[in-house]
Amino acid sequence: MKMITVPKLRMAQLQTFTEDVLKITQNLTEISTQVGQVQSHFGTFKGGMTRDQASSDKPTLDRTRDSLNTGFFNGVVSEQMFPHAPAAADLLDQVVKITDDYGFELSRMTYDEQTAQTDNMLQQLEALDLSPLPNLSRWIRPLRTANDNFKQVSDEYFQELNASDETAAATKAAVPLTDALSNLFTLLFAHAQVSGSTELTSAYKELTTLVSTYK
Repeated sequence: MKMITVPKLRMAQLQTFTEDVLKITQNLTEISTQVGQVQSHFGTFKGGMTRDQASSDKPTLDRTRDSLNTGFFNGVVSEQMFPHAPAAADLLDQVVKITDDYGFELSRMTYDEQTAQTDNMLQQLEALDLSPLPNLSRWIRPLRTANDNFKQVSDEYFQELNASDETAAATKAAVPLTDALSNLFTLLFAHAQVSGSTELTSAYKELTTLVSTYK
């Protein structure tokens, strides 16, 4: 047997790789301490991955929200050029008064400001019966969904932060996790060489095959 080392991995690969290592070694009592160390560091690493993913989702969700806001505001401008019946025209005037308070600069606000202001605007719009203006009413639900999706990701991110102030980001947590994996491989190699255990040798061969798939 040759000594194996942890291959160079991207963050998502390291998560999958560690999960597979733990499956292979979970019942090996001879290295249970090393397996436990990997599990401990892996928990911190996964917490960091969750935070990183939540944070990285924000720009994507914000762009979706911005696009919908822009489309809605453009729709309001367009509807003002259409010859509506008096009742619909009066309703449109109410919509214009609301949108004038927010306008296209909404997308240039900070995340938190935009979320709050979009909520405020939608509450005012949802208080109106927009059915006489179907080209505008169709925007309300997707706008609400986009803003709620952004709020959910933000809430999850901050809940994760509040749950454990010690939680490290994935890139930071990857270092001790990789060290723990290396230590596990070294100890397993030593035990397998000395004891000649079929179970340990088989596990080490599985790990060797696993490592080779990442090269």
